[in-house]
Amino acid sequence: MNVYTLLELPKSSRGFSSISQSNGPRSGAQLRKVARTDTDLDSASASRSTGVTSGSRRIQISGEDFRPSVLPDPFYSIRHNISVILTPFKQPSLIESYEAVSLRARYIVCVDGKGEGLYNLLKKELEVCMKDKVLESLMKNGEWISFMGRMCDWFHGAVGLLQSLLSPLDQAYVPTVKGTRSINALAYDIFNDRIFGHAGVSKQLRENLSTWIAADRQNSSGERASRSSVAHLLRHFIAHDVYFGSSQYEQYLLTSTEEYYVALVATLNHDMYDDPSAFFEIAYDLIEAEVERAEEVFPPQSRQSIKETTIRALFILPKVAGADNFNDNWLDRLKWLATPETVKAYVTSNRVPTMGKMYHLLSTLSSVSGSRAPLKVLSNAWKVYIHNIVSDIVKVTSTGSAAPDLEEKMVPNLLKFREQAEGIIDVAFISKETNKRDGDFSQALSDGFISGFKTRRVKPAEMLAKYLDGMMRKGQAKFFESLSKSNSADGDAIAGATQNAQDTLFHSHLLQVLGLYRFSEDKDVFRTFYHRQLTKRLLLGRSASSDAEVAMLRMLKEQYDSEFDMGETMFKDLALSTELMNEFRNHRLVNGMSDDNLDVRVLQRSAWPFDVSKKQILIPDGMEQQLSNFATFYHKKHGNRTLDWDHALGTMSLKTRFRSPGKDVVEKELSVSLYQGIILLMFQEKNKISFLEIREVQHSIDDDDLRRTLQSLACGKKKLLLKEPPGRDVNDGDMFLFNDKFVLSEEGKKAGYKIHVNSIQAKVSVKESATTNRHIQEDRKHLLDAAIVRIMKAKKQLEYEQLKSQTIEAVKRHFAPEVEEIKSRVEALVEQEYLERAERVPGQKPMFKYVA
Repeated sequence: MNVYTLLELPKSSRGFSSISQSNGPRSGAQLRKVARTDTDLDSASASRSTGVTSGSRRIQISGEDFRPSVLPDPFYSIRHNISVILTPFKQPSLIESYEAVSLRARYIVCVDGKGEGLYNLLKKELEVCMKDKVLESLMKNGEWISFMGRMCDWFHGAVGLLQSLLSPLDQAYVPTVKGTRSINALAYDIFNDRIFGHAGVSKQLRENLSTWIAADRQNSSGERASRSSVAHLLRHFIAHDVYFGSSQYEQYLLTSTEEYYVALVATLNHDMYDDPSAFFEIAYDLIEAEVERAEEVFPPQSRQSIKETTIRALFILPKVAGADNFNDNWLDRLKWLATPETVKAYVTSNRVPTMGKMYHLLSTLSSVSGSRAPLKVLSNAWKVYIHNIVSDIVKVTSTGSAAPDLEEKMVPNLLKFREQAEGIIDVAFISKETNKRDGDFSQALSDGFISGFKTRRVKPAEMLAKYLDGMMRKGQAKFFESLSKSNSADGDAIAGATQNAQDTLFHSHLLQVLGLYRFSEDKDVFRTFYHRQLTKRLLLGRSASSDAEVAMLRMLKEQYDSEFDMGETMFKDLALSTELMNEFRNHRLVNGMSDDNLDVRVLQRSAWPFDVSKKQILIPDGMEQQLSNFATFYHKKHGNRTLDWDHALGTMSLKTRFRSPGKDVVEKELSVSLYQGIILLMFQEKNKISFLEIREVQHSIDDDDLRRTLQSLACGKKKLLLKEPPGRDVNDGDMFLFNDKFVLSEEGKKAGYKIHVNSIQAKVSVKESATTNRHIQEDRKHLLDAAIVRIMKAKKQLEYEQLKSQTIEAVKRHFAPEVEEIKSRVEALVEQEYLERAERVPGQKPMFKYVA
């Protein structure tokens, strides 16, 4: 290196000419170096470094004059230095310092104007390096993944150093020559072409990557590169722009992953055809393992592709030949996997989270396939599972002694199952996109309940009405008591709740029951039975609260069934009856008559859902006289009206004295139905009476009602009568005795002064249920007839299919008719000459005309 080179300034710099020629003193912040002449080299002149100088200074160089033009080959040393830098895995040992190499490059490019020569020299050295050094080293090494990663590390470092030392090329030469590339681009292009583009290198890299992934999937204990080494290599692939693209390494890895799992799934399908849940467990674990590997090895951009490729290979791609008895359609594969039986197995074995895994996997499948068909497969399986369970619950037959008890459990079991199903949705079917319930599965739950209810028409609606009757009749306190007995967890929650909390619980439970009512299409059945039960609650004094009854009717009409409007007249009758009884008592007081504690309810027959019995039961003379007195009073007020007495829903109070042997007489007041009271009064004269004697005296009471009344007195918890022989059923040969020892029994000891005995009238008997259902079916015929006539009168002529659909639409607020029912009513109306068949033209569907 000579002094001329050292003192040469870049063309872009103004050198010493940029130093200002200031005559004033300089502050410490403005100190700068000043060139010195020979005379300034003595020690005394050093003190003048802070002094003031002016004018130009001449620099004289002593010695022989060497010019750059006479220097040896300027590329010699820089060629050697580039070659040293491009020697893999060796610390560069240059014959010059980095600064000298950089200055030499600047001289060549900027002073000598030989940038093209230096650029070609660099390109040639890179070509030689790739061919004779890098490629040769790679082919000799057996461990491709780690070694290639280290080779790329070295190469990136070498290129970075060349960029720094030969920066004049990038700064002054490359921008001025069109078509040339920067040092970095040139080096990477040559490396990609000579190394990654080399067929042998590409083959070895792909084979080694495939071998490594296969070993990692099988958890092989053999020696192999670490996951971090593979991840490091893949990052180099991205840096060299050989990873992404249709023919690059990412696509190769995705294709090999797909091929691996397609081959594997063929074997799994064949071996596990009879156990789809086991197949899913294995498949899901494989996907999880693949996702875990992708998280550690693959770049973020590839991880979702790896997951989707694995899922597609396991569940969508056609099977490999050899998997017998298995359909090629990928949706059939999902239907094989997600069945109602599979869902049931997950639920019964408490593996609901596993079903949630299936949901999220099929959600990914839906994204991959661009269709919600995979999720529809699972939602359909969920719906069928719901249908099957609901159908099993409601299909309790009415045969056998235990059947009525099972039917009583229908609504509690439905409530329990629905709560369980709602909980499963909250655990397993939550969309990751919205973090809310998947609407398809909530709808499948509703559809499953609706179709399940259809498997036994009428009965679910009837049992819902009876269950609500129990809630409204018992009131909150007794209802919670019964709920606590049936469910200890609920009992603990209720016991520690405040009154407000209990009110909230009661209302919540009420809404749950009414939620089941929405699934029933037999609105008329629920309406009829609820109406009858309401009647009994009001007339027997069993309703917990009149305000609650009114509020319930209002809610049913406004939120659930607009046809629910029967209660207003009933409550009006009760209010007028209360006023009438007050007038009757005042009348008796004014006329000096004693108060006989008679309480009569005068009702409009059209507003109350029962038929008055034509037979009048035999009652004591004193009671008969009281009724006669009231009838006389009533007819004076309303001479044109007729009173028909109905004792079936009457009640009475009896003061009874129990004389137990050796014990004091104990007096109790019995609250019983009129039927129960009349039978008990028969035991004033005789202590032991046969069933046949009782039936002979009270022959006007229906035989079934008589037996059930005796059952309530002799076979219930409060046994006021004793039956011989003991048993649940009342037979013709049974004998009945008054139970003087009742007060000594457990129930008698617990009872207070006033004892309420449950009456048969408060409950719906099997016979009454059958009669009510028979009336409902008759009403449905009339409803269908009216709807069909109304439609035909408006349309004059309709095809049968159109008439059928419009009839279903007309009556859907009451019930969902079967097609055979509509067909039967159309035929009946034709016979009755309300309709007639139109002449049928060939190819035309059956037509009906309205007959005016």
